[in-house]
Amino acid sequence: MKVKATIKVTVKALLAQWKQVLLMYAVFPLLLIGVMGYFQRDLYKPETKIDAINISIVDEDKSDVSKNFISLLSSDELKNLFNISDNGDYIINIPKNYEKDLLQLKDTTITIDEKNRVSRQNEVIIKSLIEQYGKSLTESLIVNNNMDLRDNEEIINKITATLKSINETTSIKSNKIEAERVLTSFENQSASMMTFMLFTIIMGCVAGYHLDKENGSFKRLMSTSITKQTFFKLDLLIFFMSSFVYGGIYVIVSRIAGFAFKGVSLINIIVLLSVQSILITALSGLIIAFLSKKVSQIVIILFIYFQIIFGGGFIPLKEISNKVFLTIAKFSPGDIITDAYRKCMLFNSIKDISTELILMLAISIAAYLISITKVRLRWEE
Repeated sequence: MKVKATIKVTVKALLAQWKQVLLMYAVFPLLLIGVMGYFQRDLYKPETKIDAINISIVDEDKSDVSKNFISLLSSDELKNLFNISDNGDYIINIPKNYEKDLLQLKDTTITIDEKNRVSRQNEVIIKSLIEQYGKSLTESLIVNNNMDLRDNEEIINKITATLKSINETTSIKSNKIEAERVLTSFENQSASMMTFMLFTIIMGCVAGYHLDKENGSFKRLMSTSITKQTFFKLDLLIFFMSSFVYGGIYVIVSRIAGFAFKGVSLINIIVLLSVQSILITALSGLIIAFLSKKVSQIVIILFIYFQIIFGGGFIPLKEISNKVFLTIAKFSPGDIITDAYRKCMLFNSIKDISTELILMLAISIAAYLISITKVRLRWEE
């Protein structure tokens, strides 16, 4: 009953303040995104620009087949798609006896090791090329299984000629564009603004709690049979509901305005908003458990200013060359949120933001355990 009553009161409060909510979490952010995104639009390269995939090749076979494969990747037709170097983002390993196993129709394949997480689609493109190469070669060998092995070079040449046309096909080009897709200035600004919104929501949650204390609501509730722990948990429920609604409004209006979240799965957005709301709830709970109204305001404002200066939203980090500034920027507290939303828009996959989600949940659990322990020991006495 207490939970149900809390939900009703929270919903009524949100509806009663709908004008202020829209102004704070819809109109104001959109104006900032529009202005900042417009003036930063030249800092971001076009989405359709195609850059070469950096690869390294380890040839343990050193056969005609492996050499033809390497030659294929470095050919004039594919050199715009692949850049072969000793320090590539992807290491292509051609196993020993690759040609021999192919000629004997044994199961073998060229493998890929990804040194750094660059793009899921880049790996898809490389794998597609490798699979098509092996498949085409195997099919040709089956069809020409009575040919003398001395004619193998002719078969390879035919396959090479066929595979060279891959670079001209729509599928490869569209995959490459998606792989190297870069967020627009408006999308980058929307992701960065979400961090600013996070601290704003935390400030609102904490301010609401202290307002209840000042108008006497807190004392009246504490004078009833309700325990401090229960009261604290009900506050956390209010924080979660409010932060989810505020974040949802921000995402919806950004999508309607065409600034960000175009084509992003609704499920992915809901999951990200939910985890973000849990983080906001836990951090707000930690603040009200330990800090007074005045101190909490100072702390939150300091975090907001730190994020504004070093977060990359208002001052693009790609334009900064000062090493000290960039080093400090690495400790920006809101980067985890910004990175999560950027990856969500880029890859539209829960898997690609799983690291950020796990970190947010871990921080939330730690903050909750610390705050609930404080409440059990001594709180508002």
